[in-house]
Amino acid sequence: MSMMQNQLWVAALAAADPASWSMFPISLVGARGAEAALWLAAGLFVALLGFYRRRARPYASLACFLTLSAASMSVSGFLPSLAGGAIPIWTVAMALRIAASAAAVAFTGALAGRTLTTARWILYPVAVLGAAAGIAVPAILGEAAAGWTALAVGMVQAGLAIVAVWFFIAHAALNVPSRRVVPAAAIRALAALVILVPLPVIRPYASAASVAAEILFAATAILAAMMELSHPSAEETILDDRAVALTASIRKFIPNEFLSYLQKKDILDLNLGDHIKKDMTIFFSDIRAFTELSEILTPEESFAFVNSYLSRVVPVITGHRGFVDKYMGDGIMALFPEDTGADDAVESAVEMQKKMQVYNGHRAKVGYRSVSMGIGIHTGPLMMGVVGVSDRMEGTVISDSVNLASRLQAIAKAFNIPLVISEDTFRSMSEAGKYKYRFIGKALVKGKDKAVSAFEIFDGLPDELFERKMRSNTFFEQGMLAFYQKDISGGAFYFKRALEEVPEDGAARFWLETCLRKTMAPRAT
Repeated sequence: MSMMQNQLWVAALAAADPASWSMFPISLVGARGAEAALWLAAGLFVALLGFYRRRARPYASLACFLTLSAASMSVSGFLPSLAGGAIPIWTVAMALRIAASAAAVAFTGALAGRTLTTARWILYPVAVLGAAAGIAVPAILGEAAAGWTALAVGMVQAGLAIVAVWFFIAHAALNVPSRRVVPAAAIRALAALVILVPLPVIRPYASAASVAAEILFAATAILAAMMELSHPSAEETILDDRAVALTASIRKFIPNEFLSYLQKKDILDLNLGDHIKKDMTIFFSDIRAFTELSEILTPEESFAFVNSYLSRVVPVITGHRGFVDKYMGDGIMALFPEDTGADDAVESAVEMQKKMQVYNGHRAKVGYRSVSMGIGIHTGPLMMGVVGVSDRMEGTVISDSVNLASRLQAIAKAFNIPLVISEDTFRSMSEAGKYKYRFIGKALVKGKDKAVSAFEIFDGLPDELFERKMRSNTFFEQGMLAFYQKDISGGAFYFKRALEEVPEDGAARFWLETCLRKTMAPRAT
């Protein structure tokens, strides 16, 4: 081997050949072990940071580079010669290190996904060919090729260090430790280049400088990861999971629509007194004779029954662009805020009646009594906002419209009819003509002088009851006409005929009794 080749060999790979370490004043054996251990620790630390940040992909790219590089370092120079020295171990070790380093850069580039997309297909063949050449060339050509092989290996190592700098610069824009390790990566690449210079004056220190640069890079990666943990991040962390779960739990009690209409992004933004005025359709419903039903049930059975009932009807509300404002035992108060709110509310009420028919079928099969519900719907202005005191607030709606919707629901219950809507809701509907309905009178809201016309919707009733109601409605309408024309006896006649068709019709019974009271009342002289 020529002197030039020898200089190249020693200068390039002194740090990888344990036999050559004794010539240096600084012992590198322990340093190389510390170097590999530190890189491995850095890789694990960054991987844990990625897990904590809940954004594993960008962090995993750096963690992968560190751990694979640490694995490549661990094979450098700590094994005896193979085949009695026929194949110098440093060639095997450096070939493996080249392969691992190239794979680390290529794989991390692919993992990051934003850079090195093309370069990784070059680096993978470099890894395979470098490993094969590092073993095959010395085995075939022997010591004569050692110097040039060493130089080639060192050049590839330096090239990979430079590619790594490119990788970290490309990812500097990401909120990951990559941007903080760029200077250390540059120093590492410079040390890899310096070790190739065949000058006797720097040869004793080139390997030590390389080790120091490797250790500096690993230490910088750990420091960068620690700095990421020292300040809040825009990224999601595992601690955010708890906050997200708590927010989701709170939002089960405060509808998202409530926040949206108050123009609040988060529950924490709500303040006492926040409010907005808007026209909406208000929906009230409850279960008929729930008190009597609950008396024959245990508390556990009552809760199970209510939740079973709500699980069937609430999705109907949300499916028609409404939302539940509050639950009142077995009762529901819902709002339909869209411009089509009147149509949406009536459609959901009709669908609920059909759901109840199916539900009662299931209950009948297990010997349970059937249940029915009453619904009142009104459309009008309301105030939506936050009421209460500073340490106990609640979102609610307040207006005469809410009181009227509640009053209509009470009328539905008193008249034993399923669905009552106000004149305002009727006029707000775009397709009121597709429903079968009847005028059932005027409703007064406490504190108001003006009565509101109310209508019953037949749709959604069981087929048999629907047919009887339609036959009865002819007499009922004639009775209402006679009553408002002051023909009290005629009204009583028609209401009685309506009751013959539908004996359970509470509206017909109410107006019949009203007519009879007026008939029997003494006339003024």
